[in-house]
Amino acid sequence: MSSKHRRSHAITNGANSNEARYQSIIREKDAQIDSLHVKYNALANKLYTLSRQYKEYRATSKKQHQQQQKQQKQDQQTTNTANSDNHGGHAATTPKRKHILSPYGNVVRETDPKNLNGSLTHERARMGRNASIATAKELTLLECPKEESRHNANKALVDRILKMFNDPASHIDYLNSEDFANDLLKLNSKIRNIFEHEPRVAFLQSPVYVFGDIHGNLEDLHFFSDNIWRLGMSLTAGNFLFLGDYVDRGMSCLECIAYLFSMKLLMPHKVFLLRGNHETRDVNGWEEHYGMRSFLWQCRDRFGDTLGYKVWDQINSAFDRMPLAAVIDQDIFCVHGGIPRPLELEDGSVVSRIQEILNVPRVAGINPPYEHENEHYQQVASDCIWSDPASEEQEQTSVDPESGYGESLRGGGAICFGHKAVKDFLEQHNFSYIMVRYDMNMYELNLCRY
Repeated sequence: MSSKHRRSHAITNGANSNEARYQSIIREKDAQIDSLHVKYNALANKLYTLSRQYKEYRATSKKQHQQQQKQQKQDQQTTNTANSDNHGGHAATTPKRKHILSPYGNVVRETDPKNLNGSLTHERARMGRNASIATAKELTLLECPKEESRHNANKALVDRILKMFNDPASHIDYLNSEDFANDLLKLNSKIRNIFEHEPRVAFLQSPVYVFGDIHGNLEDLHFFSDNIWRLGMSLTAGNFLFLGDYVDRGMSCLECIAYLFSMKLLMPHKVFLLRGNHETRDVNGWEEHYGMRSFLWQCRDRFGDTLGYKVWDQINSAFDRMPLAAVIDQDIFCVHGGIPRPLELEDGSVVSRIQEILNVPRVAGINPPYEHENEHYQQVASDCIWSDPASEEQEQTSVDPESGYGESLRGGGAICFGHKAVKDFLEQHNFSYIMVRYDMNMYELNLCRY
């Protein structure tokens, strides 16, 4: 290749790299704008409500003042009449004070129930059978037969899963049947599209409930259901964020996946499922290591080799589309494993790690990777699901004091991140905390306090 051709090739690669950087910056800014837009709508609604309340208060106060003056005149007339009656030998009676009742109440409506970003309006209207916001959304489905049909199909599927979740002991036959396998395949086909259209970094607003590893432990989900969302997730204020590792080790992997996917299908903007290292084929298909606690083993044991492998493969196809991280209130970074290593450009500047995660392909196998995954973004995704916080001993022995990163005890190319790596990451993105799925040991608490 001639030098002229090499220069042309280098310029083309540089242009592609710059275009990718600009696109990632635009995605991050769009997410921040969306977050600010939600806050603006909330403040606008609050200001509108306060203004209406103040006007109503002024009108009510004026009306009460007029009523008090009128009542005083009536009391004065009654007193005069009573005195006159007393002089005439008749007993005096004080009339009972009447409270004026109003058939009007305060009604809050959505300007566009089908638009998730629609604002709320407040008005004073005659009271009747005023529907709640949730009921209003259900009523809007009646306007569209196709939407109603889709909603009913989802509801029937989710209802079967919820009945199983609430009383698994009485659904043993269902859990070992082809019907359950087919329900899982139907659920998976619906949930994949939701995951694929989510950004690789979910931007959330508090309050948020954050949960660590589930690992096929149905008892843990029952405990959360009984103590955190006792009235159901839909009636519990806030969002729900799960940090990954839903399968392997526990004996109820399929039940846990069915329940969590059902909640995601019902409430896609309230329930968020991040990806962990066990949501990869190399790990949850490792029967030799996990034995009967392997996700693949449980699929094959329940449904036979052919159908079981199909269920396992299709669910992993949904795992390939899961987001990798989340940011709460533009202040708390949440991830299963840890922070990815920084990418330094030729001019010495460091690319935003959030932008790097956003640039990871929306369908990524990671372990093993698909052909379209390049080495750099495979590393970014692997760091998110595989890296570990460094122990104090690793800080002294294996962590590079310049970068803050070192080799993880896991081996296989996995890394650990120490104090300097955490500090640099928080300063670069103006965050306060990093939340990962590990048990909170003392050194991990220290890592969070920068």
